[in-house]
Amino acid sequence: MGKILLVSQTASDLAAPNIEMKRFPDGENYIRIADIARCKGSDVVILHRCYPNQDSGILQLLLILRTVSEQSPAPKSITVVVPYLPYARQDKLWKDGEAFSARYICDLLSESGATKLVTLDCHFLKKAGTHKYGKITIENISMANALISHAKKRLGDDPLFVSPDKGAAYLVEGNGGKSMKKERGDYVESDKTAYREIKSLGADFDMKGRDIVVIDDMVAGGGTMIKAVATALSGGAKSVSCCTTHGLFLGGALEKLRAAGAKDIFCTDSILTEVSAVKIAEELNRAKVL
Repeated sequence: MGKILLVSQTASDLAAPNIEMKRFPDGENYIRIADIARCKGSDVVILHRCYPNQDSGILQLLLILRTVSEQSPAPKSITVVVPYLPYARQDKLWKDGEAFSARYICDLLSESGATKLVTLDCHFLKKAGTHKYGKITIENISMANALISHAKKRLGDDPLFVSPDKGAAYLVEGNGGKSMKKERGDYVESDKTAYREIKSLGADFDMKGRDIVVIDDMVAGGGTMIKAVATALSGGAKSVSCCTTHGLFLGGALEKLRAAGAKDIFCTDSILTEVSAVKIAEELNRAKVL
């Protein structure tokens, strides 16, 4: 009885893995949980990264969930801990016939046996705490305080913390932070990729002579963060640093941010990158998840 922690090989840096994961010769996933019998009547916690290779990562998690829920008689509860939740940006429908991917993924987790999903700075929730989304309960843990603490160690106690839009405003609330105003355009027409351009990014607060730290929940291609750096520098900022919970840094985003004038760039290790400087394990342990 009690809590049983099942750890996939994708999270081996956070805890010792005990889920066997292999590939069949055709590339399909092989999953085995040797401790399956111990899950009976227990609170089971599954720790698994779904990124990169998110499509395969999500399928692996669904296979793990079904194995626990079907082969372990009556687990008391099943919590899945996914540091970065893929498809979280597809939480709105902009055109007829689009897939509502964020909700569909969460519903799949619930239908496969998950009682609760624990994740970090989930893009569509916009605040920390416990939420009901689709068919599942989500505990959204924010890394904002950890990122801010790390920034202060690097820059001193007086940087101005700024979110690049209202959606990320909760990351700087309570620290005297400010939010820029972002206006998005329509989807860019492309056969291979889907993204929306940023029409404008502005600030109605004073940044002159200040060390600015721009915080966002994620940096993918870096378009928003690059414009935030330019906006801060044009507003007279002394320096601009960039940090994020989830650093995808696609298409050379790190190099582009540095070229735009970012003094410092760092993120958590929710996704392992060359600038992952803030440990998520500390926050997960503080929240008594692991």
